[in-house]
Amino acid sequence: MAEPFPDPDAAFPALLSRLIQLLRERPEREAEVRRVVDLLVARVERQEALIEAGIENSWALDGDPLKERLQARQVDAIRIAAGAGAVELLALGRALADDTAPIPSTAAVRVKLLPDPLPLMFSGPREALADALATPVPRTRTGDQLVAMVEGILRELEKALARQQWLAALHDAQAAVRCLPSVREDLRRTFAIALKRLLTRPVVEALIEQGYRIPEEQSRTAEVLRIAGYPAAERILDILKQSDTIGPRAFLLDAIGGMPEASPLVIPLLKSSRAADVRLGAELVGRLGASEALKDLVPLVDHPDERTRLAVIAALAHFREKAALEPLRRALTHPSNSTRARAGQALAARGSGAIAMPLLAALESEKDSGTWEELLAALAGINAPESVAALTRIALETQGRFSFGKGQHRRQLAVIRVLVAANTPSARQALTRIAADGEGEVKRAAEEGLRSEK
Repeated sequence: MAEPFPDPDAAFPALLSRLIQLLRERPEREAEVRRVVDLLVARVERQEALIEAGIENSWALDGDPLKERLQARQVDAIRIAAGAGAVELLALGRALADDTAPIPSTAAVRVKLLPDPLPLMFSGPREALADALATPVPRTRTGDQLVAMVEGILRELEKALARQQWLAALHDAQAAVRCLPSVREDLRRTFAIALKRLLTRPVVEALIEQGYRIPEEQSRTAEVLRIAGYPAAERILDILKQSDTIGPRAFLLDAIGGMPEASPLVIPLLKSSRAADVRLGAELVGRLGASEALKDLVPLVDHPDERTRLAVIAALAHFREKAALEPLRRALTHPSNSTRARAGQALAARGSGAIAMPLLAALESEKDSGTWEELLAALAGINAPESVAALTRIALETQGRFSFGKGQHRRQLAVIRVLVAANTPSARQALTRIAADGEGEVKRAAEEGLRSEK
C-alpha cells in the first residue's frame, strides 16, 4: 500500500518529520521531496517556526519520530526564520536524515546542539592547562553541574570549529564567555585559557568575516572577540587601520574597545602622522579609559583637522581626571563652531553641577545660533541645581546679558524645548519655576511642557 502524500495542511514539524523520513528511506522520490520542501517554505513564508527536542522530557516522547531523530543527532532546538528558503530547509533535512553529517546552522536556520557531557579532549599540548582538566572533578561539590556544562560547551565549540560551522561556534563561544564568571575560581582560569586557545587567529578572522555577512550577529561577535586576547586585538587593529572610515566594521570597535590589554597597541596611534589613525586612537583610548594616554591626548584638542579635534574631545569626555577638564574648557572658545559645541557636550557628560557656570559663560558670548542651541541642550542635560538656576535665568530674563533683541523670545522658547527634551528632575524643576514666574507664551510653553511629561 502506498504511503499517503503529505497533507498540505500539516504543521511544520509534521512536514519536517516527513521530509527526514523520505530522505532516510526513499531519497529517490525526488518529486515528493520537492513537494514537502515547498510546503515547508510556505509554512515559514511569513512567520518563524520553532522545534524543540524536549530533552528535559525525553522519558515522554510518545513515539514522536521527529523528536527521536533530533535527540539522536544531539539537537536541542531548531529555529527557522520567516522567509527561509528551500535550499536551506533541504540542507537541514538531509543533515538530520544522516547519522554523521554536520548539521548546518545559518542566519535563517539556527540549530542549537546539546553540550557533550563527556570530559573535554583538547587538541594541542595539554601541559599548559591546569591539572583540573586531567583529573575527574568530584560531582558532589557546589557548582559542579555548571562545570560540566562549560566542559560540554567547549567540547561542542571544538567540534564546530573543526567542521567550520562558524555560526554554531559563535553561539557556543558566547555561551562559554557568559558562564565563565559563575564557574568556581579554581577552574575559571583553566577554562578561560582553554577558550582562548580555541580562538586562534584563523578562527578570529572567520568570525569577523561572518560578522560582516550577518549584521545581527555583530554584537555577539564583539562579545566573543573581547576574550580572545592580545593576538586578536592586533588583528582587529590591523583591520580598522586599513580604511579611514569605520562603516560596517563598527562592531570591531566595540570588541577592541572592551579589551584592556589592547591599550599598549592603541596609545601609539595618537602620535601617528595620519589623521585617521589619530582619530581611531582617540576613539579607542576613550572607550578603554586608558588614563596613561591623557598626556598624548590632551595636546590634540588643538589638532588642525576638525574631525580629529572632535574625536579627541569626545574621548576626553570619558575621563574623570582633572587633566581632561581644562582642555575641554579651553575648547569652548575655539574658533570652530563644531568644536565649541562638542566641547560643551563633553563637559556636560561629566554630569557635574560645577560645569554649569562655564557653559553659562559660553552661552553669554556665543554668537552662532546653532552652536548656542547645542550648548543650551548640553546645559539642560546636567541634572544639578546649578543648571536649574542657569536655565531659569535665561528663560525669564528680559533685560541684561540674555536680552537678545528680536531673537529674545525665540531663545526663551528654545530653553523650554531643551528642558522638555532633557526630561530630568532638574529640567522639570526649571520648567516648574518658569511656569510659575514666566509671562505670556513662555509661561504657557512651560506649562504645556510639564503636562506632556506626566
